[in-house]
Amino acid sequence: MKKSTIVKGSMAALLAVLLALPLFSAKLGGKEMVQNGSGSRTKFGMHLYNAALSVPQEMKGGDENTIINADEPMSIYISITSGMISKEKFVDAVSEGFDSAAKSGFAADKSAYLNLYNGVTIQKGDSFNNYYIPGQGLTVTHNNKALGTIKGVQIKKAFFAIFIGPKPAQASLKKGMLGK
Repeated sequence: MKKSTIVKGSMAALLAVLLALPLFSAKLGGKEMVQNGSGSRTKFGMHLYNAALSVPQEMKGGDENTIINADEPMSIYISITSGMISKEKFVDAVSEGFDSAAKSGFAADKSAYLNLYNGVTIQKGDSFNNYYIPGQGLTVTHNNKALGTIKGVQIKKAFFAIFIGPKPAQASLKKGMLGK
């Protein structure tokens, strides 16, 4: 194998690792972002994914309602840690999460979000970043490839309520993401 091929492959691998890192401190929508908290989603004792919530510095430590209702840039980064997660299971779980969020007063057109996953394959090691920028909407990336952007703050509120709302996917995950 040529030395230049090895160097190019190594550089590409390093770039991929660096791009896959969640937002711990970066700018989003012109604001300095910090990680508010993180946690793990488990079911029947199985570890399914890790999720991290990043918010503007001035919102760090805010309560669930303040964060959900804020028309501020923020993100939820998800890293799949189980081979048991398929696209179908993931989409079904997110759909149920949107239904729970709607029952808590955070309704949005979930089909716009779920349709972003058409043609996506999900496997252990994959990452998703769901970041909101006021005036632009909620952008979803899969392994750093943009799946699309949904305009409006309502979809952001509903999506964030899945994780930190009154009826979250998992109470311990919510607690971790809120930094409690």
